[in-house]
Amino acid sequence: MASQFTQRQLAVGKALCRVLESHRPGRERLEQVRPAAVLMPLWDDGKRVQVVFTKRTETLPSHAGQISFPGGMVDPEDPDHKTTALRETHEEVGVPPEEVALISRLDQVVTVTGFLVTPYLGLMDPAARFRPNPVEVERLVLVPMARLLDQSNYQTVDMTWEGMPLRQIALYQDQDMIWGATMRILLNFLEAVGPAAGQIAELAG
Repeated sequence: MASQFTQRQLAVGKALCRVLESHRPGRERLEQVRPAAVLMPLWDDGKRVQVVFTKRTETLPSHAGQISFPGGMVDPEDPDHKTTALRETHEEVGVPPEEVALISRLDQVVTVTGFLVTPYLGLMDPAARFRPNPVEVERLVLVPMARLLDQSNYQTVDMTWEGMPLRQIALYQDQDMIWGATMRILLNFLEAVGPAAGQIAELAG
């Protein structure tokens, strides 16, 4: 891993590499879905490792207003899904691929809107300058990694989405609620990390 990352990030990254080394990320084999890829970025704000999410603008055609990881649809010119995740992160939050070190692929998820999402976990340069694209990103949402790794912070909520009543597992960060496909990525990540979650949370600060 490159030297531009903090010692805290490197410790978290190495611990995750060890834990996820034997994990075989789940793959969905479905037809009639649109391939997409996202990045779960681990960024050090100088005090702790934060996970970077975006709040999508209300004008987007899908998942408008929701909290998500930076990412998007696979472009026909992308050689692989890693490229998609890094390209879309650059387009959405302004951080170029060379300022991200990928750690692992995570389990794929399928959204109710017909996307097959391939997530990647990566370290983001602590000196990265965020420049959110105002067309796609209303603002960034930072959640301490230690908070994400503590399952006591998750709760079941009753909600309505497009007129349908839903019962969902969610995580609140201030006024923001993380749910849906992004939450399923997080839950898969927690399952893969398993008992090591507490140790990694301590490393993350």
